[in-house]
Amino acid sequence: MALPGSDEPASIQEDEAKQELFGRGPSRVGLEAYEVLAIVLAIVGAAVGFDQISNGSQWILLGAIVLVLFGLIIALNPNRRE
Repeated sequence: MALPGSDEPASIQEDEAKQELFGRGPSRVGLEAYEVLAIVLAIVGAAVGFDQISNGSQWILLGAIVLVLFGLIIALNPNRRE
């Protein structure tokens, strides 16, 4: 439903409006390159982290950081149900 005073037709749906605004969608090439870079950095960071951790309290802290990051990912997921 169009807002009063807007110039778009009343029959346009939300998905049609998004497609019109953003085109066909984001480029997958840039996203795939970012994913590869993120995976490589995660592997290198994990290797350095495992090498530097020397006692149990550091492992507990690492586990807490990982849990917080997973919670953040879930909370910021655009496809999450309300």
